[in-house]
Amino acid sequence: MMPQTDRCRRPDRCGTQSSFVRIACIAALLAVVLPGAAGAQGPADDRVAASFLLARGRMPAPAEAREWASSAGSPFSDLLARHRQAITGDERERQAIAAKAVVDAFGPGPGAEPAGRQEPGATYLDLMRGHLEWLGSHADDYSRVVHRAYQRVLRREAYPQEIEYWSKRPVQSFALLAACVDDWARRNQPGLTVTSGPAAVNLNSPYLATVRLSPALAAEARAAAGFERPRNAALGLHVVAPGAARVAAVGGIHFAAAGAAGLSRE
Repeated sequence: MMPQTDRCRRPDRCGTQSSFVRIACIAALLAVVLPGAAGAQGPADDRVAASFLLARGRMPAPAEAREWASSAGSPFSDLLARHRQAITGDERERQAIAAKAVVDAFGPGPGAEPAGRQEPGATYLDLMRGHLEWLGSHADDYSRVVHRAYQRVLRREAYPQEIEYWSKRPVQSFALLAACVDDWARRNQPGLTVTSGPAAVNLNSPYLATVRLSPALAAEARAAAGFERPRNAALGLHVVAPGAARVAAVGGIHFAAAGAAGLSRE
């Protein structure tokens, strides 16, 4: 960090330059000191981005963020309703959302099949609910999803004790399973043995697309999505995502989540 500061203080770099150059130096230094600060989303942007994650399973494109900026102050339930209406009239978007939900729920590869017929206006949230409900009544298929998550993160099959570990918890999507396994592995290296302890995910998981939320916005989004309210805040159950009712958020951070964009790659 010090060499960055020293370079900006040298007369031939910043001291004799214009105010514009000095501001540029300061901005560059802040980008190093505060990673992610440049281009960080404000509360209104977070509201729109979280609605995209729950309704479409992805972050908004820049053009979509601009288009939806005027609705950023709307209640979260109204944003979800707007998504549903837009999805109903866009066949290409419906197909993209359906494909994303299949990968996020079942993981990539053979055997990842959609569960049942869906309504034309079905959101990512609707589709994921259907997939997770289906997995909940098909234990062998869910075991294969668990194995896929371990193969993706640790390059090995899940041990029998780990299949049992996950079978005792509410059904989770492949995306959340991969994020949980990744967090457990990072916390327990070196010498990984068998997955144990609380199931938790990190805001910065490489297996998730996330938007950090204020506690108030997280509560509003959770209610609009029909998610169960956490019974014990001390457990850190602040992840707003399908299947995350019993998943802890590392650091007690509230955030909305869907599978990361590259999750379909083997």
